[in-house]
Amino acid sequence: MGFSERARRVRDGRLAHGRRVAALCSCVSQYHPIGHRATLSFLEELAGPYQRHELALLRALAALEASRAVWLSEVAEYKNLRVKEKRLGRRVPTHAGPPPGKLGGHWYSTVPHLSERAASHARKMRGGREWRWGGRVSGSARHQALWRRLCGFLGR
Repeated sequence: MGFSERARRVRDGRLAHGRRVAALCSCVSQYHPIGHRATLSFLEELAGPYQRHELALLRALAALEASRAVWLSEVAEYKNLRVKEKRLGRRVPTHAGPPPGKLGGHWYSTVPHLSERAASHARKMRGGREWRWGGRVSGSARHQALWRRLCGFLGR
């Protein structure tokens, strides 16, 4: 199942809210510009508590889709440029940057300063990842707790 099908499930009001949240998490597993956990957390910062509120869930999906659309347009632009360069016999890219999506850690956006805000959010997540409620936790326990919080799983 592709990103578009998962996004359709997020919008499907007939599904239970938990399934829709899980569909959003599946969308993020396919497109996570600043890392999986950081993307989920950033979407929560942008849209609100999407695990509990339908409008926040739809805002989170809209933000993710907007970022993905900008990324897809940059990929298409890069592809067209490379085709032209190759037709001219240039096998090595002449421009300085790597292809879009090859570096990671970049939130694609047309909104001013949103990319910088996402980068700052991702840095904060990496910097504080060893601590939770003042105590040190293992990577797997930390990851499971964050996954449950962001994706709405209660672990029952």
